[in-house]
Amino acid sequence: VFTCDLQCTAEGVEIAGHIGTDNYQGGTLAGEAMLEILGDQGGEVLVLDYKQANSCVLRVDGFMDVINKHNEGRGEQGKIKIVAEVNGGGDEDIGYKATADILIANPNITGIFAINDPSALGAWKAIDESGKTEQITIVGFDGAKAGKQAILEGKIYADPIQYPVRMGREIMAKILAYQNGEDFEAVELIPTTLYRKADAEMDPELQQ
Repeated sequence: VFTCDLQCTAEGVEIAGHIGTDNYQGGTLAGEAMLEILGDQGGEVLVLDYKQANSCVLRVDGFMDVINKHNEGRGEQGKIKIVAEVNGGGDEDIGYKATADILIANPNITGIFAINDPSALGAWKAIDESGKTEQITIVGFDGAKAGKQAILEGKIYADPIQYPVRMGREIMAKILAYQNGEDFEAVELIPTTLYRKADAEMDPELQQ
């Protein structure tokens, strides 16, 4: 068995090869993007997670490590406070409903980290309906075309982006190496890169 993107975490299961995104590293980039947004003034942040997927858990872990490091040694002034971490379902409708509910109880939120583009787009819809698009900035994750378009339009600030075509090619290379009795790296994680509006403006995928 070879796996691509979602890594098997079950105990006692032997996987011949895996290739996927370095989700923890991507989470740290999302955290750094949030620091770019909030800076030293800090603020209240909502996290839309999806604990059913280990990849998404790792994204939140990386994000939280950056935020916690930022908060070390600070007084209340300048801290980034995670006011809620709720299930965004990895889905636009669920992300919308979760964000709308949280904004009622926490009207002063200034940032949202969503573990993928659909939940980020759902969050934006709720923010837009609440009239808080100038107050709240979103960091997503993935780099799907819809997410890139949202970054171009200013709905999402930035995404750590994945490379699915590279994953597909390289998992096939591992399978062929296995069939030919050749050595190959059993587990390979591909780092993400942070994609902002300037990248979207130069992206040929969005010029089509």
